[in-house]
Order: sequence, then structure tokens, then C-alpha cells
Amino acid sequence: MPRPFVRTLLVLAASAAVVAPAAAQTVYGGVGTTGLYAGYAHRYGPGLGTRAELAWLPGVGRSFTEDGIAYAGEVRSLRGTALADWHPFGGVFRVSVGLSAVDASGTFSGAPASGSTITIGGATVQVGPADRYDVKARLPSAMPYLGIGWGLSGARGWGVHADVGMLFGSPGVSGTLSPSLRAKIAATGLDPQAELERELQTVRETAAKIDVFPVASFGVGYRW
Repeated sequence: MPRPFVRTLLVLAASAAVVAPAAAQTVYGGVGTTGLYAGYAHRYGPGLGTRAELAWLPGVGRSFTEDGIAYAGEVRSLRGTALADWHPFGGVFRVSVGLSAVDASGTFSGAPASGSTITIGGATVQVGPADRYDVKARLPSAMPYLGIGWGLSGARGWGVHADVGMLFGSPGVSGTLSPSLRAKIAATGLDPQAELERELQTVRETAAKIDVFPVASFGVGYRW
């Protein structure tokens, strides 16, 4: 686990653990779009609560084809979140705001069809079986959260809960070329790294438009 993520996670967890008389406390867990999660909820009265939550998505395989290149790889995620919950009606419905420390990325290895022609930046070359174009997308290390939910504050004992919301932030994109593909681009008289950056810039401009990530989760908890 990267050290910056650990430091941020500790800060978020500490901010959620405010020392105050609690009307109710809950430990909970479940599954959602960001993976398996577990958390601790602290209710201070009819209208206010805080939570500390950790979600984990193991490597999930994904594949797709773009511009004649077949990509295969995996997406993985680790997210720690500190949340403040407002219960406007004093019951189980809540409006939540928070901040997530995120270590999430998707790494994909691209294999163009052997014998086909591809364009990287301004360089057009014919590719062979050893040629690869790999791409990695990574979410920001800190992402604000806004959502609504139900549960975690009813009768003592076991109960269910659900949340829907949004994480805000745009992914960063990086990429690499295989040595054989770099050599073919260099043979055209162009700089392989410069052409790679031109190609990645197009992807980054598209990624910059993706600044909201939906989140949904459902689980069970125990309140005492």
C-alpha cells in the first residue's frame, strides 16, 4: 500500500472519530461499485453522525478494443473515506458529504493486430506481434464525495442500509510503447516519446471530461 495513501487514510479516519457522546454506534459492511467495504458509524443525536469507511476492489479483468488495438488488463481500487451524515428528519434517511483517500487504477496492455497499420500521434506504422501500446489510468489520490443514504440509525441490533452518491475527480493517464514499436516510429524520423505524448494528450482531453464517478452500495450493520 503506498505510503501517501496510508497517511491520508489515517488523517481521514482520525477526522471521523470525533470525541463526543454517542447516541448510537454501528459497525457495518457490504458490497458496492467500489468493491467490498467495512465501516464504523457514530451517531451524535437525531440529526448528525460521522462515519469512517474502507472499501477494496481486487483486480477485476477488463478488455476492450479502441482504434484497432485490443486492450486487456485489470482495474483495482482501495478507498478510505471520512463522512459526515446529516439526518434532516431525524430518522434513517441521510445526506452525506465526505472525502476519500483513493488508490485506484486501471492498467491495460494493448496488442494491435499483427500486420495492421496504426497511428501513434503523427506516426503511422505497420505493426507486428511484438508491438504493444500500454495505457494506465489512475484516479486522484483525494476525491470529494456527495450522496444520500438510508439506514445505520434505526432500532438497535441488526439492520440493512444503502447509499448512492458521486465521487468527484478526473483520472490521470500515462502510457508506454514496446521497444519494437518505438524503433518503428523512430525509423519514420519522428521522436517516439513526443508522438506518444501527442497520442496520450488526446486521451487525457477525453478523460478530463469524466469528472463524476457514480457510487452505489448495499450492506448490513449492527447498532448498539
